[in-house]
Amino acid sequence: MIGGQEYCLRRADGDDIYQILLLEKEVYQGQLPWPQKIFAKELRRRDSLYLLLYFGNYLVGMVGCRFRFYQAHITYLAVVPQLQGRGLGTYLLTVILNEVKKQDLNKVTLEVRVENKKAQALYRHLGFRDNFIRRNYYTNVDRPDSDGLNMICDLRKKNKFE
Repeated sequence: MIGGQEYCLRRADGDDIYQILLLEKEVYQGQLPWPQKIFAKELRRRDSLYLLLYFGNYLVGMVGCRFRFYQAHITYLAVVPQLQGRGLGTYLLTVILNEVKKQDLNKVTLEVRVENKKAQALYRHLGFRDNFIRRNYYTNVDRPDSDGLNMICDLRKKNKFE
């Protein structure tokens, strides 16, 4: 239950690519920042975990993470626009951060667009801090390239997701 609503969370696999692409188009106003072949490759990786959040039969969110040596990297987080601000992103991140802790990893990193203040606020709320800027990290078809803010969360410290 999230916000009084019942959702279903499950691991993504290759059969989910069509629904993932529909989610991607909905979140990114018809754009596909990650093409189908990238999702297919990510879902086959043994060092990654992608989780899908459903409301009934409707895919409403997704989170992805790669696990490496002593740290993890969140590769993807998306929630459909009409349900943003209802705790779904927090829930997805909390699940993945707890999974990282179970694997005894110390740090989690992620990138976020420098102009995406709403997402940055969510990450900071859960214990992430600014790390460094990746210049021209995001390439865009319809607008100039934008920088990515790398954020990091030290899991050895007590964080709000626990």
